[in-house]
Amino acid sequence: MTRIKRTISGLIGPRNMGRLDFVRNPGLKVSWEGPFNGQRLRHRIFIGILRAVPISAIVETGTHRGTTTAAFAATGLPVYSIERDPRYFGHSQIRFFARRRHVHLFEGDSRSCLTKLAANQSIPKEDVFFYLDAHWQADLPLREELDIVFANWRRPVVMIDDFHVPDSNYGFDDYGPGKRLDLSYVAPIFAAHRVSAFFPKASASEETGSRRGCIVLCAESDAARLAAGVEGLVRHS
Repeated sequence: MTRIKRTISGLIGPRNMGRLDFVRNPGLKVSWEGPFNGQRLRHRIFIGILRAVPISAIVETGTHRGTTTAAFAATGLPVYSIERDPRYFGHSQIRFFARRRHVHLFEGDSRSCLTKLAANQSIPKEDVFFYLDAHWQADLPLREELDIVFANWRRPVVMIDDFHVPDSNYGFDDYGPGKRLDLSYVAPIFAAHRVSAFFPKASASEETGSRRGCIVLCAESDAARLAAGVEGLVRHS
């Protein structure tokens, strides 16, 4: 049976396999326990950011099957989401077909796609929220993603999933030497751009779902607004 499945997959291609996944298994739409890994407090932080800062659009790297993308789409803001895996991309194409006028999907490497978005004059270039979650493979694009964002957008607010939260039990990604998602990894971004950092105020035990850590980065000019307006965040000194 496995050989038959591989043969069928090879014949119709990964994109079409993703489309079949959507039709045959609707339960796949709720991946990772729900939006933001099923983390309700993380979701509240996102809503708090929308209230504190006049966000004009949302850019996501790592669409996967679109679970968090759907939460972004519910805001009514234009959403631009990037997915490298063609099977996940095909799944999300079908999922958001009815919303294609304001949910824009891109297939490819996050760095090259972000570069193209930066050059596209129709896409807002200020007050954009970025959700960076394309770092589960051996190739780690995060630092380059951040450099593209802070070099090309004014007043971006960036949330990074799977990030180490100091003095906490939140889960995070560690891909070996030089690829541990922590403050030392993003230090070059602080050196190259005027950036402020925030972490979740709540402990991991207070969170729901997968309890993965995150960091929120913003231009220093927005730091005061986030500090005053987003209850669930604490500024890193």
